[in-house]
This record gives sequence, C-alpha cells and structure tokens, in this order.
Amino acid sequence: MVISYPDFSSTAGLTLVGDATGVGTVLRVTTAAGGESGAAYSNTPMTIGVSDTFSTTFDFRFTGTGGIAPANGITFVLAADPSGLGVGAGGLGYAGVTNSFALEFDTFNNTEGSSNHVAIDVGGVLGDHDLSEAYGQQFCDFSNTNARPGCMSNGDLWSVTISYDGANLSASVWDKSGTFAEGAPYTVYSNFPANIAGFLGTNTAYVGFTASTSSGYENHDILNWQFSDSAQLTSATPEPATLGLLFGGLAGFVLVKRRRGRK
Repeated sequence: MVISYPDFSSTAGLTLVGDATGVGTVLRVTTAAGGESGAAYSNTPMTIGVSDTFSTTFDFRFTGTGGIAPANGITFVLAADPSGLGVGAGGLGYAGVTNSFALEFDTFNNTEGSSNHVAIDVGGVLGDHDLSEAYGQQFCDFSNTNARPGCMSNGDLWSVTISYDGANLSASVWDKSGTFAEGAPYTVYSNFPANIAGFLGTNTAYVGFTASTSSGYENHDILNWQFSDSAQLTSATPEPATLGLLFGGLAGFVLVKRRRGRK
C-alpha cells in the first residue's frame, strides 16, 4: 500500500493548500461556509506511466449543507504539481490545475443539468465529460430533498472505489448509510479507456482531493483513504452508466465530450 490513512487524526505526508485542514479524524477539504476552496495532495509522487496501474478507495461525507443549495463537491485528482489549487465555486478547486486528470463528485447544478453527478475532467477544465448521475438521481438540491438516499449531499457515509489497469479506468460509488447500504456499489465507469500519463504530460503524479463552496456550501470531509500501485478491477454492478470514449493519438489525446443539457 503506497498511501494509507485509516483516518486523518494526522495529516502528515500531505500538502494542504487553501482552506483544506484536518478536523479531528477527518480531512476537511472545505468547511460549510461560502467562498472556500481547498486541496490536499500526497507529498510523494506516484508513478503513472503508460502501463502503470493503481487503485484507490476513500470514504466521504458531505454535511452542514446550507446557502442556496448543497455545493459544490470534490474531485479526486492526479496532478503534476502538488500545490495546484484551481478556481473555487463551480470550479471545485480544480479548474485551472493544468497537467491533471480528475473525477469530480459534484453536488451543484451549474450548466450540467444535474446536481448529483460524477464526471471526468482533464487539464484543469471542468468539461463534465461522460457525466453519470449517482444512482440515477438527477437533482439533489433543497427543493428536491437532497437528504434522500442516492444523493451525495445527503450526509450519509459514501465509499468510492477507483482502479486503473494502465489503459482502462473503473469507478464506483456506494451510499453506505441509506436504502442502498445493503446493495452493491453503483458502477460509474467500467473499463473506460484512458491514457492518464498522456493527460499529465509526465510519468509521475501527486494524488489527492480538491473542493470548493460558493453561495451554497457543505463540509467536504474525507474520512479515510488508501492508494495502491496495483489495480484491483471490480466487476460491473447493475445500472452501469452510459460511457463515452477517450481516444489516444501519437501527438495527443482528444476527449469526446458528452454533456447533459438543462431540463
């Protein structure tokens, strides 16, 4: 195991940027207050070459929701620079972090048409590529009762599993405290083609999290985290998300963008 935090009673080994801090036994990337942004990165870079693998798991909980809506969410990020903190608000603390690859766990509807989605971001651009709504729940704001099961801002304990076999990415989310607690994790991506080293522009990456708040807010807490340099791909579970494609080329990479329009 390259990184192992059973909890965050100590944040030794992490670079904390912006408003990120340790609170008790959790890593609080931002607090439930407006206008915050934060990031936390491993101090040690991980090797992410053409055929290098990794897997990671972490639990998160978003609490203290307030303002106009639960907002804005977190990203799990691999970046060439361990101090990268991007634009806050709808930028999730990630927008502008160049040479990076991220999965966003977004709880606010900006232009995506969903306030409860996972998506892929590349190069510091929140393009919401291959957007997938957790458990098929599209809207999870206050008017749509965000406390219900399947909403990432419901205050439940959520578990994330991500694995990469050197060419393909798989990811799932699991609402572990609600109606879905006895079921299987919800598959977001299954064997999704991605050349992460190509997006990073390097064979090493610092790994961690970003988050932000705006006129809506919530505590963005990471409760535990493990990161391994071996891939442990999981089998697909029911209700897989619709996937797009990442195409690799000799000179670069083109991301096919699939976005949900507003309804």
